Amino acid sequence: MSASSAKRTIMEPAREIEVCREVDVVVVGGGPGGIGSALAAARSGADTMLVERYGHLGGMSTGGLVTIIPNLSDISGKQQIAGICQEIIDRLDAMEAADYPKKKDWGSTDEKLVNHYINSNLAFFYVRDDLNIGRKRVLYTVLTDPEIMKCELNSMMEEAGVNLYLHSWGVRPIVEGNSVKGIFVENKSGRQAILAKVVIDCTGDGDLLQPAGAECDTRMKPGMRISAFAFPFWIGNINMKKVEEFRVAQPEKYAELMQELGRRGGAAFYLKDLVKYHDGIVWFHPFFPSLNQNDINEINRVELEGRRKMHLSYDFYRKNVPGFENSYIALSSPQLGLQGGQRVVGEYVCTERDMVSDEIFEDTIAVFPDNDNGEISARHPNVCIPYRALVPKKIDGLLVACRAFSSEYGFNEYFNLIPHCIAMGQAAGTAAALAVKAKIDPRKVPYRTLQKRLLQQGVILPEKIARQAGNGHA
Repeated sequence: MSASSAKRTIMEPAREIEVCREVDVVVVGGGPGGIGSALAAARSGADTMLVERYGHLGGMSTGGLVTIIPNLSDISGKQQIAGICQEIIDRLDAMEAADYPKKKDWGSTDEKLVNHYINSNLAFFYVRDDLNIGRKRVLYTVLTDPEIMKCELNSMMEEAGVNLYLHSWGVRPIVEGNSVKGIFVENKSGRQAILAKVVIDCTGDGDLLQPAGAECDTRMKPGMRISAFAFPFWIGNINMKKVEEFRVAQPEKYAELMQELGRRGGAAFYLKDLVKYHDGIVWFHPFFPSLNQNDINEINRVELEGRRKMHLSYDFYRKNVPGFENSYIALSSPQLGLQGGQRVVGEYVCTERDMVSDEIFEDTIAVFPDNDNGEISARHPNVCIPYRALVPKKIDGLLVACRAFSSEYGFNEYFNLIPHCIAMGQAAGTAAALAVKAKIDPRKVPYRTLQKRLLQQGVILPEKIARQAGNGHA
């Protein structure tokens, strides 16, 4: 490389950093994984701090406008993800801020109900072909109000005694040898240090992993969901009755309009919001392919392209589609939808083989429905997640509870969603508290003790594990 092409560098002066807090557990990132981690750790008796870069909690489920909690049941309608995830849903439901099929309809083949979700363009989240019976079934999936969720999550943290540190970016881990001892944060008060006995990376992107010395897998494959950004936005004040009448009366005209919008680079597909009081709202979730969602240049590109696509789409609908005449852009995502990225290499790496093995791991801490793989799902409707997938190899004092959990991209594609991260977070937070109490590293937490605690918290585990944990020692 020639001298002229070499990158310039500059030395940052060394400085002393104030230790602003010392806690048992610090959770970095207030998205789904961080919610589960912080609540579980605090409720288990650990002095817990949650650091979040935005001024609200929820991550993709609120600020990212991914207001869908999908795949809570397997295709038969049996619920598999519960615990803190179900608690959040119950609280939102009490505030009339959630919509989902009635429990008796989970797994239903009722054509009227199936068509209700198909006609709302929500079939991807609610409806699956059950190849075992040759009919479509309805899944247990929930739509939520993101603003009410922000408020409820704050209340849950306050009730649990979690110390919130909002508008603060967890920038680097504090590392001694192969042990993580806390984190550096940046905010309006400057650079500060938080010391902790256990750190849980819930950043989604695994921001703490490589600086801590953890091995990571960065492989991605074009065309996958996790190999793309999303830029969600909502359009409101739509006369949906008028829109639907137009689509039924002039399907060819509507199809021509959508083709024209697509040619212009707009978003030609929307989802109908079913949450009470959200009448006249539709969602758009356009994707932008990218194999490096941690690259600031890619982030800037998608932010600019996303807003151009949003404005173009809104203008086209308002001028051309009956029912959109008086509409407006109600919300645009304040944070990009990052869906993939690096994953830690943990004590166990989840692979596509696990989707067909039916293995119940000795350290199972969650069961995830596998509804998205056709014949594979028909034969293997659920997948167990081992605690070891949250534990980085060789690095002590650190757990991972977000989409950066230990998994190959083929597995991560299906199991890094909102409820999955909450469930992993609940396990990580509980394990962190147990480790602090026993004065051991998180990797040494006894599986049976952890599983027993999770069962007590309403987590659903395989019957075999429940029987074994019931005989274990707490």
